[in-house]
Amino acid sequence: MKNNCFDRPIIILSAPRSGSTLLYEVLSKNSHLLSIGGESHAIIESIPGLNIASKNFESNALTADDATPIITEMLYSGFKKNLQSSTGSKISPVDKVRFLEKTPKNSLRIDFINQLFPDALFVYLVRDPKENISSIMEAWRSNRFRTYPGLPGWNGDWSLLLPKNWKQLLGQPLQNIAAFQWCEANESIISSLQKLPKERWKIVHYENLINDTTTTLKSICNFAQIPFDQQLQQACSQPLPHSQFTLSAPKKNKWLSNYQEVHSVWPRVMPTLQRINSLLSQDKQLLLAEEWQQLQAQSSIQKSANTVINHNKVPRNADCPCGSKKRFKHCHGQLS
Repeated sequence: MKNNCFDRPIIILSAPRSGSTLLYEVLSKNSHLLSIGGESHAIIESIPGLNIASKNFESNALTADDATPIITEMLYSGFKKNLQSSTGSKISPVDKVRFLEKTPKNSLRIDFINQLFPDALFVYLVRDPKENISSIMEAWRSNRFRTYPGLPGWNGDWSLLLPKNWKQLLGQPLQNIAAFQWCEANESIISSLQKLPKERWKIVHYENLINDTTTTLKSICNFAQIPFDQQLQQACSQPLPHSQFTLSAPKKNKWLSNYQEVHSVWPRVMPTLQRINSLLSQDKQLLLAEEWQQLQAQSSIQKSANTVINHNKVPRNADCPCGSKKRFKHCHGQLS
């Protein structure tokens, strides 16, 4: 097709609120990559047939059958017209370019993207579900991520991506919606990627991106066969900035503010978590077995402990009255 100037596009995949914006913003500093400078909602959903309204608000999912020759040409043209360099300058390519794309809805569209870009490379970013689900809840509460105001069939506005069967969440608490979005996004990604050759996708742990940025970005560059250039090296030489969609400053165990809600959805989350961990090396798993056991143990005593612990009278450095053998400040003191 005449507008196909794209050579092995690099597609970042993740559940919403997994840190994909941060990865995209840092990786787009590489001078060997072009992007459209942000997410591709407008380019994709402005095309008749791809807009959610034309699909009766069923979901954001798109299949290989949606990538008809006409739609493919329209998307090539839309992406090409909006390409920009790492410095933000508009580019009109005359040769093949390496293209970086990131939109969380793409977690439900991998077969579509693979049909659109048969040589695409996928970077799958995963994040600990405790943190991720809590962040999804925070996004809903902020009202800054309303993708479908007044969604038909929903009593109010819908935030973030829209998976199939979303109507079953009507009337359910926010943590159920957040867990549903996390699970559906990750299940879709895993199912689609496992149909592709392993050399076309790479899984990346959010914690590694934060705590070992240089090694993580080098590994992505090696996977994508692009240089780890001076601009990217410079970005790695200093603390990573907050992404443009950060709601509140990151801090250790921030998810504990939603402890009870997160714990209540663990039965729904565990099968997906196990599938993700099966793709990760033992030392890089999202939630190690002993951490899960501690979470279970802590939650099993939570209800009874809260009835007997007067949080205002327990010294923070004392043993927690719940019997966990931890200091109060590291146990129920975190939840008070």
